[in-house]
Amino acid sequence: MLFLTTISLIFPTFLHVVAVALSPPVSVLPVPGTTQIQVTEARQTRKVYYVGGSYNHTANGTIVQDQIYVEQLTPDGGITQPKPLILLHGGNIAGDLWLNKPDGGRGWASFFLDRGYQVYTVDTWGMGRSGGVVDIPRGGGSTVEGAERAFTAPERYNKYFQSRFYTKWPGNGSLLDPTFNNFYARFRPTSIGPKVETIMRSALCDLIRTYVSGQAIFIAHAIGSAYAIQASDACPELVAAHISLEGDQSPFQSYIRASEGIKDPIPYRPYGVSNIPLTFETPITNPDQMKKMSVGETIYTDGLLSNFSCILQEDPANRLVNVAKVPMLFLVGEASVHALYDHCQVAFLRQAGVNVTFTRLIDKDISGNGHSSMLEKNSDQIALLVARWIEQNLG
Repeated sequence: MLFLTTISLIFPTFLHVVAVALSPPVSVLPVPGTTQIQVTEARQTRKVYYVGGSYNHTANGTIVQDQIYVEQLTPDGGITQPKPLILLHGGNIAGDLWLNKPDGGRGWASFFLDRGYQVYTVDTWGMGRSGGVVDIPRGGGSTVEGAERAFTAPERYNKYFQSRFYTKWPGNGSLLDPTFNNFYARFRPTSIGPKVETIMRSALCDLIRTYVSGQAIFIAHAIGSAYAIQASDACPELVAAHISLEGDQSPFQSYIRASEGIKDPIPYRPYGVSNIPLTFETPITNPDQMKKMSVGETIYTDGLLSNFSCILQEDPANRLVNVAKVPMLFLVGEASVHALYDHCQVAFLRQAGVNVTFTRLIDKDISGNGHSSMLEKNSDQIALLVARWIEQNLG
């Protein structure tokens, strides 16, 4: 019972399979087949790897566990950029997110392949083709309503002030719309917690050591940004930069329910931006050693949430000595629920010595984006912003 309670607190919009089984009968809509779409990806050579993991002896024999699925994409026109990209997805979905968009448009993998980058896509451990995990907390996958509210149609729910500015979903963002159907069909259970973070931290460093000659660049969406930070902590010499697309929420707490208009956070990430220990200048082995303070205030505009307060380290802050070696670009969409609280993660990282370029897309005259800008109408415009930052700052 404790397990179910924990899941419902951390991911309240998710449906746990047991809860579904015990629910009273509800009306059922036929599920249409996903719409056929014409997709033209960049010409490429694709290789598949499984990275990390170990052999373990069981009562039934020896098995391999904890490996993650990786695709290596090499542009047919040749690699012209010096550092490859590792694309990390967020919750509910997997690495195929980057291949093509739900409306049939070319995804970020093709955008960067055409620009001469070698690209790696990864399925997070316990999700997608890195699945088969049964002993860790997993959300059951967001409901249709949760997906509409957080990703595709926040303006219709009007639960936070910035949602009214959303304009960039390619379709109406609602159940039975063809583009929504293609998007929602990708949804999978989300794996969360310290075990996932520990495995991803090690596997991502193994990926770079084994298959990359030199350093790599992380481009990470949502919870994927947490794994990029943890890998940057474990092997900073292998990470050239980290581009965070609305990274994994606020330090020491989660505002996961903000898209429902709920202001109360849930305690989470006891090491600030991580559920597992990071390398601080003054070593921290127990989260009780973290000295914290509240900064800012929760603000309502027109009766709706528009800004959250933050929990940061007390001054002088303890530095993240390894993570600080990796420069970051942090992007936030104008109409995303992350516009309410991602400044907190940026403030924590800057306190800890990380060089973070914080960019609200609206400040670059890029308006109307939500939480999945890489899938939205103007995704190439945002990818170009990322590419230019990489090429101007890293060569």
